[in-house]
Amino acid sequence: MATVMTDRAEVRVLRPDSAREAVTLARQHGGTYVAGATWLQPSCERGRNWPPFFIALDARWPGFRGLQESHQGLTIGALTTLDTLSHHPLMKEYLPCLTGRNGLMNLLAGPGVRRLGTLGGNLMAGGDLTALAFALDARIQLVGDDDPRGDRLVWRYPDLKSTDLISALVIPDCRRWRVAVEKLGHRERFSPTRATIACVYDGNRFRMAVCGEGGPGRLEISEAALNDGAASSTTTADWYQALDAELEGLGWHDARLRLAIRRVLVHQHEELSDGD
Repeated sequence: MATVMTDRAEVRVLRPDSAREAVTLARQHGGTYVAGATWLQPSCERGRNWPPFFIALDARWPGFRGLQESHQGLTIGALTTLDTLSHHPLMKEYLPCLTGRNGLMNLLAGPGVRRLGTLGGNLMAGGDLTALAFALDARIQLVGDDDPRGDRLVWRYPDLKSTDLISALVIPDCRRWRVAVEKLGHRERFSPTRATIACVYDGNRFRMAVCGEGGPGRLEISEAALNDGAASSTTTADWYQALDAELEGLGWHDARLRLAIRRVLVHQHEELSDGD
């Protein structure tokens, strides 16, 4: 069992010189990575327990901050702030649904939190951007991994350990895709959203994902039923049943919330299909 503190004044902050040293310290001391720390205080105070060590991450480490285009798509450093994502020109080009006054980024939290909070922290906490990253089939790069392409987030996420350190998220070239993201039960300050639903249409197939109270998950069974329905005997009722069962299997046990998620996905599907 990991050691915990009940007095935050006893917590030590370690400041490694590199990302690899940060991972080594985390493995040696069982520390918690900290960057923006916007989720740290409320989550620790709810449990009244603090980790014995914080390991401070540095956005100046190579590849940890900023956005860069490549043949893989768009690479975003894990310590890029949410505020940067909300107005960066490349985000407006790749994912305009996140930017602007009514974009998702402005619904994540207040301006002060967005200026501190980071992409990596949001993903590791299963925050709102997790559903979108799953639906986009984004890849993550971890410190110490040799493959520069990274792993598909949806595959790697269930096995991520607290000592794993994300250095970047790579999203494919989605500039011609249609993307919709919606939040349910948004509450102010540090209270988590009940559900965030993302639907992506790449011109050929739909991909869907959720995160929130029931945890993050890609709705691959429901996707298959939806995408292949025209070539099979799948009915609308069949798809509703498959979606409900998949959500419950992922951990979404509130029937009314599952119904609300279904309604959002039906609307997103109709919206993204418009014009085909």
